[in-house]
Amino acid sequence: MGIEIKGLTVPALLIKLDPNLTVEENISQLEKKLSSAIFKGSYAVLDYGGLDLNEEQIKRIEDLLKSHNTGILGYQNTKSTNKNISKPILEKKSLKIINKTLRSGQTVEYDGDILILGDVNPDAYVIASGSIIVMGALRGVVHAGANGDETAIIMALKLMPQQLRIGGYIARSPDSYEEVNQPEKAYIENNQIVIEKIK
Repeated sequence: MGIEIKGLTVPALLIKLDPNLTVEENISQLEKKLSSAIFKGSYAVLDYGGLDLNEEQIKRIEDLLKSHNTGILGYQNTKSTNKNISKPILEKKSLKIINKTLRSGQTVEYDGDILILGDVNPDAYVIASGSIIVMGALRGVVHAGANGDETAIIMALKLMPQQLRIGGYIARSPDSYEEVNQPEKAYIENNQIVIEKIK
């Protein structure tokens, strides 16, 4: 069947590796598909479909995506049966995908990573023990690493939250925002929340 690349929301892609192919064959197919100009400037969630990737192979895939101006937003594994995988970057927690916009007053809580294919409107709440990725505008209240995980991150195509928490750290929104035209991520560094653009 080969690898699949589907649009989540522009400019986000879901890249599904084919577990029936070797890692090398997947990388080769990915390289051919990424040569299309439509992928330039996009961001991807990589579904490795049960393939046992090592750190070097992960880096090769990330470098390949970067060379085509495609950034990695996160990982998921839809066919994992191995309970003993020791790669926390991939297997730390499962990923919950929410295929809608969260309206004011709605709350989502999940023990793992959350991927939202839509916006998070003001006064909507997202709470995750892992990381939070929003493929749209994040204007509500988000708490990643809610169980104290300070390695969790928050990413959004437009990062404009009312309040942003990672672990025990809180960042409140400024009084005024410049319109954000590229994805940003928030993470903890030197005991504070840092926000930077995703290149």
